[in-house]
Parts: sequence; C-alpha cells; structure tokens
Amino acid sequence: MNGTRDDERRIRIATEAFDLIQAEIRPLLASGGRLWSKGSGGYPSRLRQILHGLDKAHDVTFATEAAIQLPPDQRVVEHVIPFKRIVIEIVDPSQADPRSNTHNGPIAGGPATSPEHLISIFDQLLQKCWVTKEEHDRLNRAGRSLQWDAPDGDGWSRYRLAKVDAHRLPAVDIPSRD
Repeated sequence: MNGTRDDERRIRIATEAFDLIQAEIRPLLASGGRLWSKGSGGYPSRLRQILHGLDKAHDVTFATEAAIQLPPDQRVVEHVIPFKRIVIEIVDPSQADPRSNTHNGPIAGGPATSPEHLISIFDQLLQKCWVTKEEHDRLNRAGRSLQWDAPDGDGWSRYRLAKVDAHRLPAVDIPSRD
C-alpha cells in the first residue's frame, strides 16, 4: 500500500461499507433478521463486493508447497479466516455460526464502530494463502460451516483438519499482488 492515496481509498471503501451496515444491515438484525439466511436481503453479497477493494490491497503472505510449484494463474487465493467470518466480526459477532463456534463474542474487537475501526478489524483478520484447487476443495469440506466460518476465530483450524500445511512466504519472494 502506498501512502496517502491508498489511505484515502481505504477510508472511502470503509465508509461506504460502514454506511450500509449502519443504515440497512444493523436495522435488519435489530428487527430479528439474520445476516446469513434467505431473508438477508442480499446484504452479505453487497458488503463483500464493497470490501473487495480492501481485500485486493492485501498481499498473499502464506502458501502451500504444492501451490508454489504451480504457475501463478493456477493458484487459488484462500482467505485463512473466511471472508464471511470477517464480515460477521465487522457487522455483529453474535451472528457467528453456532455449529463452529463455542461462543459468539468478538474475535477482533467487533462490531465496527466507525470506518477506521472497520479497517482495523479487517486488517487484523485478513490473511491470504495460495493453495491448489484440490487443497481448496479439502479446506471447504473440512467440517460443518468451515468454508464460511473459523471456529472461535481460528482460521488455521480448518487447515489442520484438512491436512493442508501452509507456510509464511519470505517477504522478498512475494509478488506485488495476487
């Protein structure tokens, strides 16, 4: 990320997301709605589209040995803590899936109270890992709800369950963007 222009862009994205959360999503939840059900009004998808601008600014920092051997265009970018769980933390940690969490408290200081706080939560939780297609499929089948949640905020738990071993990439070998 490069200086003031990147910071301004991140604040614009976070403000758009935070405004949607405050104006529409939290009122839906306060009236008894659920964020991850058929009655969600498409908010999860809209929020994910908005936050994609924050996501793409983060480099991939982990990889499996098999993924490193592939050409870059054949690697799958996996969010260690699934994107959906990051959004839950930002909007309302009590929405965490009870099938994969022993408590529904915050894992990174959520819910967001401002655009700046939203960025702080996002940056704390976002880690990306290159995996193979087969490893990605195993991660998504590792356990109930684990393709969209991280048990009590532990994104690496599904890697352990799926027997997918990832390592931090050396800083000098990380390409500029995924």
